[in-house]
Amino acid sequence: MNPWRHINKTWAKPVFAFATACVLAVAGAAVFVLYRQPPAPPARHVKSIFTVIIDAGHGGRDEGTKYKNVKEKDITLAIAKQAELLAPQFGLKVILTRHTDTFLNPIARVSFASAQNADAYVAIHVNELRGYSYVQGMQIYVSNKNPDFDSSRLLGSAVSQQLGANFKVSPRLLQRAANIFVLADNSMPSILVECGFITNPADLKLLTDSTKTLLIARQILAGVSAYAKHAAITEYAVQIFAPPSNMHHHGIMASSTQARGKKKAS
Repeated sequence: MNPWRHINKTWAKPVFAFATACVLAVAGAAVFVLYRQPPAPPARHVKSIFTVIIDAGHGGRDEGTKYKNVKEKDITLAIAKQAELLAPQFGLKVILTRHTDTFLNPIARVSFASAQNADAYVAIHVNELRGYSYVQGMQIYVSNKNPDFDSSRLLGSAVSQQLGANFKVSPRLLQRAANIFVLADNSMPSILVECGFITNPADLKLLTDSTKTLLIARQILAGVSAYAKHAAITEYAVQIFAPPSNMHHHGIMASSTQARGKKKAS
């Protein structure tokens, strides 16, 4: 005789349902454990904004090149200040080496830039070539002594492309045989922009026109922004350039060791 045959069959269904639910719950938990996503790695700290040092060349007792009452130190400061005002439009942070007519030697400029934990450095200058008033256009310098030379070249190419949309710009990046100290001894990608020849009537006209200098500042920032965003940039060739004796020199040092001592006349 089957001892279970007298059990009330009405119990069987609830018991079976309960057992089935338990089995499914255990199976579901196992599946969850097997297919649960691994925890995400801790997020890396990424700088929220790209910071660029804009270095207005010359200042104070160092007037730079000049033509009549037009002084390089005033032009470079005007462009730098315009860049500072425009920076938010490009998602950039601009830090100026000077806001006033102040003298800074190349060593002080590099030391200041290094202390800012910036991402790039752009020096603003104006050219001259006495006796050759027909020579005009912008030039961009880099230095292969800079520890970020490849990045400097890319930055210079980006700025050159943007300026070239509105102005006459040298088709190559330039490097002086005697390295420019603020480029060679800087700790970040660095370029120097010669914004035109004060000795050329057409360049002088645009350098003394606030709407044109505003456009220069805007296009420099557009180039920096393209570099910061890793946009597609055509890399320009770098040409070694030995300036003639009647061309203005800017903060040039024969070597980094000499730079730690006395400054050559620029």
